[in-house]
Amino acid sequence: MQFLASVVVLSCVYAVLASGFVVIYRSSRILNFAYADVVMLLGYLSVTVVEMIGGPPFISLALVLVLSFILGWVIYTLLIKPMVGQPIFATIILTVALGIILQALTILIWKGELESISLGWRAYYSPFKGVRMASSEIVIIITTVLFFMALWAFYRFSRIGQQMLATAENTLLAAQRGINVYFVTSLAWAIGIFATGVGSILLGSNYSVSLYMGHVAIKAFSVALVGGLDSIKGIVPAAFLVAITELAASNYINPRLADTMPFIIMLMVLLIRPWGFWGTEEEIERV
Repeated sequence: MQFLASVVVLSCVYAVLASGFVVIYRSSRILNFAYADVVMLLGYLSVTVVEMIGGPPFISLALVLVLSFILGWVIYTLLIKPMVGQPIFATIILTVALGIILQALTILIWKGELESISLGWRAYYSPFKGVRMASSEIVIIITTVLFFMALWAFYRFSRIGQQMLATAENTLLAAQRGINVYFVTSLAWAIGIFATGVGSILLGSNYSVSLYMGHVAIKAFSVALVGGLDSIKGIVPAAFLVAITELAASNYINPRLADTMPFIIMLMVLLIRPWGFWGTEEEIERV
């Protein structure tokens, strides 16, 4: 039971981080290779904001999420939008360059020191017999459930959410129907980086804030590929699959093998279904 609890917590972190990849890709068909560095930047920013503002950490972390949303909007407006019509390879290289800049900026400001995000209290609970969970782990599970419920409701019931789905299906047809494609895509980038902020906070509160956070985000990218880059519904089961194989390798085989398991699973899936388990075949090329 303790093993399954650890799997659920890790899969929650992976799922939230992977959702940022998927939301951005669905709307713009761009792989954001700066994502891992954004996770690291927002993790360190969260630590700084909590320390500077003081008081209840949830207020400070809410401010970080607002800044995450704005950052996503700015990245699309200033960098991605001007590249519309250019070869997709050029846009991907742009995101790689952005990632290098953000990584250098993070190291310059925070020196790459090991930090952690405090949620204001630390306690342990036993929700089930044989299971002991930290308060931060329970917060991770609750936050993930609320996050995906909000994401589902946004796409299902809101007008702009429906427009985002229409744009993801056919951008040209959506534009002909009067949908402001640029606004919808910029909002998708804002939501995607917002998800990055949520994921970095969850990761930093239960584990640590360090340069290693980027590596965790890359493992979340493997989750997105396994589930399908254009599939929201594939995120959670793919995250659970990756998390359970990683922790099984760590606990029962060899801890040194654990970090490679997400990529082994990813390669196995891509060889069989290049578009992922829940992705769309005609839209995903063989990786």
